[in-house]
Formats: sequence, structure tokens, C-alpha cells
Amino acid sequence: MPHLVIEYAKNLEDRISVAALVSSAQEAMHSSGLFASHTIKTRAKPYDQFIAGEHGDSFIHAEIRLLAGRNNREREALSSAVFNCLCQFADGVPAVSVEVREMDPGSYSKRVPF
Repeated sequence: MPHLVIEYAKNLEDRISVAALVSSAQEAMHSSGLFASHTIKTRAKPYDQFIAGEHGDSFIHAEIRLLAGRNNREREALSSAVFNCLCQFADGVPAVSVEVREMDPGSYSKRVPF
């Protein structure tokens, strides 16, 4: 159920393996112990046009979307685990960030496998 969306500066594709970044971030989510690996949906989205602060020629940002039910400590630990993972790929990247968002279960719909 959780969604991990990694946004990044497209120019990083020359310096890092985005596939490895996605795989490592997925593993960080799973290693948190909060989710079964088959429930985590991870994807990456490059940006050609962006402004990342005064000195930012690149960035990596992850948004973790969860249904309600995790306490503050769990959300903070999850954010920290994903942040530390992103930083392993962020040598020379001036802007790295993670945000955990709770989704409203009343407005979240999904299709499950048959």
C-alpha cells in the first residue's frame, strides 16, 4: 500500500544508477519493518526543469505516502531510513529531502490483484 515517489534532477542520470536508487529505497522501506515488500510501490520521476535553491544544480526528493495508522516515531524512523538511503547516492547533490504524508483513507481507492 505505501507509495514511495522519488523525484530527481534528470542530470543525475549521468552520475548515478536510478535503478539502484529505486531498488535501495524500496529495500529501506521494507527494512523498516512497517510493510511487506510486495505492498510497497516505488517509482522515480526525473525533472528537466527545476530550481533547487541558490546553488542547486541537482536534487533528490522522496515523498512517502501512507494510510493513517503509523505513530510519529514510526514515521520519523521511516523518513530517516529513506533519507539515509538517498544520501548514499547523493555525493555532490546539494538538496536531498524526504517527506512522509498520510493519505485520507476515505478518498484513496485501489485495485487489488484478482
